[in-house]
Amino acid sequence: MVNSEKAGVMFTVNPVNKNKNEIIIEGSFGLGESVVSGQVNLDNYILDKNKLKIISKSINEKRIAIIRDCNGKNKTIKLDNKKANSECLTEKEVIELGKLGIAIEKHYKKPQDIEWAIAGQKIYILQSRAITTL
Repeated sequence: MVNSEKAGVMFTVNPVNKNKNEIIIEGSFGLGESVVSGQVNLDNYILDKNKLKIISKSINEKRIAIIRDCNGKNKTIKLDNKKANSECLTEKEVIELGKLGIAIEKHYKKPQDIEWAIAGQKIYILQSRAITTL
């Protein structure tokens, strides 16, 4: 398991409006457990796939993070107001995720739903599968 500081999901096609030129990246602080369980309001980034430029972002309050404690167990912590309302990803991270998403989509030849994590400034791809709702 990746002991991530940030985690989230990415769609290489916008699943809401089916725009093939947009990548959707959503994320939060800590392990991906808070993301997949829906315990936090994720930050949302829309990336222009061709220009690799952020065209929209929505930064939401993320009141908690799930982290790994010193015993290797998941622990839910409350984030202070400053952290809770701060952007979870840098512009550089959003662009790097977008590049990885494009490469994965090209490899599988289908739009992808990707789970990712960031630990120590390294991006890990945890899982990728075809978007089934298009």
